[in-house]
Amino acid sequence: MAQFCSVRRALVLLLAVLVTATALSVVAGSPADAAASVDKRLGQGECALTGRVWVAGRGCARHYCVKGATMFKEGHDAELCRLSGRTGAEFARPINSRRCADLGRIWIGEINSCASNPDRARYVVPNAPQCRGAGNVYVNHGEEEGRYDECLSPGRVAKLSRIAKRNKQSLNEAALDRNRFNCSYRAGWVMEDGTCVKREGPVPASQQGGFYMVGDSVSWRADDELAGREHQWILDLRPGRRLDELPGRLDWFRANHGDPDQVVIQLGTNRRKGFNEGDFRDAMLSLPASTPVLFLLPYRKFTGANEGPVKATKKYAKWMQRLAEARPLTCLADWPTYAANHLANLVDGEHPDARHEDWYARYVVHAWGECAKHLGL
Repeated sequence: MAQFCSVRRALVLLLAVLVTATALSVVAGSPADAAASVDKRLGQGECALTGRVWVAGRGCARHYCVKGATMFKEGHDAELCRLSGRTGAEFARPINSRRCADLGRIWIGEINSCASNPDRARYVVPNAPQCRGAGNVYVNHGEEEGRYDECLSPGRVAKLSRIAKRNKQSLNEAALDRNRFNCSYRAGWVMEDGTCVKREGPVPASQQGGFYMVGDSVSWRADDELAGREHQWILDLRPGRRLDELPGRLDWFRANHGDPDQVVIQLGTNRRKGFNEGDFRDAMLSLPASTPVLFLLPYRKFTGANEGPVKATKKYAKWMQRLAEARPLTCLADWPTYAANHLANLVDGEHPDARHEDWYARYVVHAWGECAKHLGL
């Protein structure tokens, strides 16, 4: 009997240990306890629009998504989820705040993105949380330039539904054809009689030229701040943009405005194989020699695990330096040195953090001012 009791006590103790271990593993795997990193800048509503888990009493989890979603991007201050499945997509898109407002959608300033419908199988969503104001009907398009989703009022939807029925179109097609904000960003398209059509003939003189800045996520984070400081600049900034996209972006600008009057280029932090220095020079030769150009030299801090991207970034910087030596009216901004001396202002050794986006915008504006002064403009 004594032996039996000892065995029973041992079994009870073992069971208790197992239960405790199981409980600990559950706690460690739960978003509420394991999400040590939370973003306190986002409220519960904004957190839901990113697809991330809301941790009661703490904030928006940086690395946990709601059920049915997975992490799309885990960059600091810009974490974002995407809905899983064949028709799933990101919960927000890198559309600037001004365009986001034009589309009637909610701007999530903390992650510099526009709230998007992650379920691409739902083409029309009434009372969508991504919409603001009276325009609460979310209508899918393509979520690409000139074809961004929009939010419409029920009255506008009713009117478009009648047009769609008459023209044997879907509501989405009828809406896109009549969206002047999307049309203004489609290269070479204009509004005529309320419908977006291809322009016939050259760009009107009143719309030609302008100050053009093209860039990647480094500048995209400071899009609002740049727009606030330089209202006349045409900002074409987008995360992930590569140097090999420069020819296409110049073509996009020309289709709407002809050749630019001045250009700021902030590219080179994202590498692309198959694009060589000759291709880069050809893209720059497409600009008139009389067009002033400022290159913001690209920079990535070496971390030990990013040798390839850092090497590519330095290579692209050398291309820009060599071109500046040969091309008239061309300046260089030594962003690498300035950034390396202000690493505390960068969230990851590359991008300005949320508190220093205006600091970056000031740097860009100052760099252009110095270039203009140097060129005697």
